[in-house]
Amino acid sequence: MKLHSLAVLWAGLAALFPPASAATLSIDFSTVPPLAAQPNNFAAAGAMQTYNKPGVYTIIGGVVLGNVTFLASFPTHGSDPNLYGTADFADPSLLDTIALTFPAALGVTSVTGVLFNGQTFAEDYRLQANGANTQNFLAVEDNSSTNSFRNWSYTGIGTITGITITSPNSGIDGWDFFVDDVQLTSSGAAVPEPSTLGFALIGVALTLSAVRKRNSR
Repeated sequence: MKLHSLAVLWAGLAALFPPASAATLSIDFSTVPPLAAQPNNFAAAGAMQTYNKPGVYTIIGGVVLGNVTFLASFPTHGSDPNLYGTADFADPSLLDTIALTFPAALGVTSVTGVLFNGQTFAEDYRLQANGANTQNFLAVEDNSSTNSFRNWSYTGIGTITGITITSPNSGIDGWDFFVDDVQLTSSGAAVPEPSTLGFALIGVALTLSAVRKRNSR
């Protein structure tokens, strides 16, 4: 009886505290965060917008635009209607860098996304993960080209806590670029709610009490 009761106990605990499993989140600025179609130009969008999901991600540096017609590659390689971007000719609060951050506790192991060049000429871009792990995209085609985008990806570098995207030529050329369809994969373990944990402890106590009573007979 004792062994059987302990087996039941451990089975119950295993169900309440499952092993860590990978989870994927896609940030498309339409459903995550849940936004209706935004203005299609920087003047109407205004000051820098910070978006975040507590414990998951934060993005700063730009604003959300929607239904953009000046990016020839967006209809095919982005998710309508919105994307997140920044430009030097827009509100002075906009930065020359778009930064994504993730809490270390989330255990992000992979981040991918799409970069769009908004300039009217070919431009270079630099991405970094965790302040290092640099990726360079040279001479990305101008915004009138259907190839004015690049897919980027970081994986296999351990826990990722931040991604920055900028142009090394921003001091000379200014800047105008966008990101969309950012996907992150997390391997963080599930954490039980306090109420679930309380019920689990009560169950443990009752099971142990039953085991003691049986053994005392």
